[in-house]
Amino acid sequence: MLLKEVDLPMETKKKAILLFSGGLDSILAAELLKRIGVEVYCVTFVTPFFSPETALIMASTYGYPIEIMPLPEKRYMPLLFDPPHGFGRHRNPCIDCHALMVEMAGKLMEERAFDFLATGEVLDERPKSQNLEALMKVDKASGYAGMVLRPLSAKLLPPTVPEISGWIKRSQLLAIRGRSRKEQLRLAEAWGISLYPTPAGGCLLTDQNYSRKLSRLIEHLGEDVSFRHAELLKIGRHFWLPPKTHLIVGRNEGENCKLEGLRSEEDWLIYPQNNKGPLALLRHYGHFFKTTILVAAKIVARYCKRSDAEVILMLRPPLDEAFELAIIPLSQEAVSLFRLESAGRPQDLASFLRDEGSAVSLDKLRSSLR
Repeated sequence: MLLKEVDLPMETKKKAILLFSGGLDSILAAELLKRIGVEVYCVTFVTPFFSPETALIMASTYGYPIEIMPLPEKRYMPLLFDPPHGFGRHRNPCIDCHALMVEMAGKLMEERAFDFLATGEVLDERPKSQNLEALMKVDKASGYAGMVLRPLSAKLLPPTVPEISGWIKRSQLLAIRGRSRKEQLRLAEAWGISLYPTPAGGCLLTDQNYSRKLSRLIEHLGEDVSFRHAELLKIGRHFWLPPKTHLIVGRNEGENCKLEGLRSEEDWLIYPQNNKGPLALLRHYGHFFKTTILVAAKIVARYCKRSDAEVILMLRPPLDEAFELAIIPLSQEAVSLFRLESAGRPQDLASFLRDEGSAVSLDKLRSSLR
């Protein structure tokens, strides 16, 4: 069925808030609602794990008003520690995340006197988070059960308030199901929708490498992990030094600049004397030892151009002047022991440094910090 756009008088038009990702499904949902006479207002969400950029571009392309809603850190971070409905394949609490989005959109609906909510979700397109049970859990957990219309699959789902109330005829809605995109592509062509992003996982929490790093950091810091940590995990190479110190080493000039911009008053900076090479940020939690600083410096030296010879580094303590330290890099094998993802790092750094032959460097560092 290909719907022609209905031009209804303004007083009879219903208004919907559409949770809009900018993907083809949400574009089609917006177009379908528009064609059956619904006024569409889009909202998109932002956290350190996903960006509103695609949604903003697509909403602008097709002329839909859109608003960005940041998900509150105090509400979102607990979902990464112990989500009521569990995780997906990685550290992605999809059901509870979606429920929070629907809840926030629902409150906006009430504040702005909109009539119902809508999403572009397709039944069974994602086996774990878009099956019937998962969709119903989202609606119930959000507090807006019955108010969420999913127009692309509505004929396969329980009737919602907009249908029961007669605002929308069920016959005008669709019955798309599964992972095949044939029907969506057919509709896009028929409706003149030619610009849309290719399917891709837009959330970092579904990325195996990122999720592994985040999980390790949560193991080390527990519920002290914040959005700020999540931002740092997107940049550079990450290392964990006993007892509780996080080292992030920039991989290029852009990351060096970002790390310097994210430095707090408690952080150290480590970088080559000639500024050609990586900049590293050293952040400690609790006790902080000179052995920790030295191991961090030796890791940074490994990523300098002269990685097999003595390297002169600048170490800048918090709220203090930088000082020089000539240092021999750790071996690549030793560096790998301290990767954030590693489970087998040495716990006694003084013994580790003696075994590495770094006693002289440690003495120099102690002199510099007196």
